[in-house]
Amino acid sequence: MKITRKDQKNSIVELTVVLDKAEFAKAEETALRKIATTVKVDGFRKGHVPEAVLRKKVGEAAIKQEAIDLAISEGYMKALQQEKVNPLAQPEVAIEKMDPLEFKISVQVYPEVKLGKIDTSKVKITASKVTKKEIEEQVEMICNQSAEKKSVDRAAKKGDTAVIDFDGKNAEGETQPGMKSAGHPLELGTGAFIPGFEEEVIGMKKGEEKTFPITFPKDYQSTDIAGKEFFFTVTVNDVLEKTLPEFNDEFAAKITGDEKKTADDLREEIKGHLKKNKDDAKYAEAQKELFELIGKGVTAEIPPIFVEEEVKGMMDNMKMQGLQQGLPWEKYLEVMKKTEDELKAEMKKDAEKAVLSRLGLQAMIKEDDEITVSEEEIEKEVALELARIDAQAVQQKRKPEEVAERKASFQKGYDGWAQVENRLHIRKFFDKYLGKKA
Repeated sequence: MKITRKDQKNSIVELTVVLDKAEFAKAEETALRKIATTVKVDGFRKGHVPEAVLRKKVGEAAIKQEAIDLAISEGYMKALQQEKVNPLAQPEVAIEKMDPLEFKISVQVYPEVKLGKIDTSKVKITASKVTKKEIEEQVEMICNQSAEKKSVDRAAKKGDTAVIDFDGKNAEGETQPGMKSAGHPLELGTGAFIPGFEEEVIGMKKGEEKTFPITFPKDYQSTDIAGKEFFFTVTVNDVLEKTLPEFNDEFAAKITGDEKKTADDLREEIKGHLKKNKDDAKYAEAQKELFELIGKGVTAEIPPIFVEEEVKGMMDNMKMQGLQQGLPWEKYLEVMKKTEDELKAEMKKDAEKAVLSRLGLQAMIKEDDEITVSEEEIEKEVALELARIDAQAVQQKRKPEEVAERKASFQKGYDGWAQVENRLHIRKFFDKYLGKKA
């Protein structure tokens, strides 16, 4: 068996395998023995059918095809071993000649990554500061959440909550989907509804009914509604006035459940939470900056499969964000005025940059002897993952066999274990260059 190798662009290796007549004849013998175990011929036991009878029963074409399949499978494995090739995906096989049998195998492999000069000191994290204004804004929000609301017999004003029934209709008098509700609490002044709606409700009293036109913004997410005028009939069922509690020691003890907690203590806690949020945001931004910096210092022929997977991940994230905002994917495409293929094409450049950064990150981790992960550290992280799986199983009422299958993937030597190990390496990499996350 003659095996030759040729390295192509985009990290593709082309392996050419040629079998001589004797090797192919051996493959045919193996094919016959294999077929004999599956073919049933009257008067003979399986595996004991004479060759001549078997050839007549199955046909020369089927035997030859089985021999070709076996020869390709064996040749492929030998070629991988000889050339020390680790494929990333299923190979593409093309038969070039039949006599002697010659075939080419195109294999996608992990690319060679060359690291240029990457100055990680360029990425720095500045100290976070929390202002008194930011603390007081949080204090006001907490007080708002604990505010008492009482019914009042007067016209609704900004800051009140109007409990309303509303019905939105088009010019033909037809109620529109999503434009009708009963007993809806609307806090006036929050801008929660379409611009102009709350202003119409301000000044109305309990029991009062009013009809008014509202024109939806031109950039409204639904193109069926954007820029169009609709007529809303609103009935006020109640007007609730909000009374804010005083932010004092008694209030702090009440909402925290700690009688020793003072207002000053709570302010300090608020300050701590705000600082942590700012610190986390700065750390995440620094991670992104360092990640992109690494990509700029990397040279590699990117395998197309890596880009495809990155684009798929970006697309899945976009779909998930849309669903969380109540915007189905089809509607999102409609708003964007693009097809899915057009979005994928636009994402390709960003996907390539992300792949280069990821390849560079892995290469830097591999070259850095200081970044090590022990088996004990992996086991601790795996234990947390298994606990999360158990918790999710209870919440989502998963079947025991599904839970067992997920947990099995975190055994040593399996994908889950490898993912945890990789995650810990990446975490330690950022700890080294950015400092440990607060």
